[in-house]
Amino acid sequence: MFAYKTARVFVVPALRQRPLNQGHMLVLPTSHVARLSELEPLLLQELYTVAGRVSIAVRQAFGATGATLFQNDDAPDQILSHVHIHVIPRRTGDQFKLPDSNKLEMSRKELEEQASVLRQTLA
Repeated sequence: MFAYKTARVFVVPALRQRPLNQGHMLVLPTSHVARLSELEPLLLQELYTVAGRVSIAVRQAFGATGATLFQNDDAPDQILSHVHIHVIPRRTGDQFKLPDSNKLEMSRKELEEQASVLRQTLA
């Protein structure tokens, strides 16, 4: 369930999200790349251009006042060994922190709804 896709980059809702940060998206390259340092410059540029567009769209799509972006690169306990940028909608008083054990696994229906809302916002 893609929220957005180009030939080289795609966006999907994160499987686990904080209750106060619904609409958390992941921006990933379509080709497998494990580390940011392995990305060729044009793909790196496209990845962050899409992440920037998504950071603006999550505000409108999910009623956020801002967004936090971060990228894991071989972080301890990292589950996804593929370059990805987190785009997390932020709201006043959301008490955002890393790491956060209060993440909840989203249902397929919730993920599909989030992808649809963001897709419409980006259109």
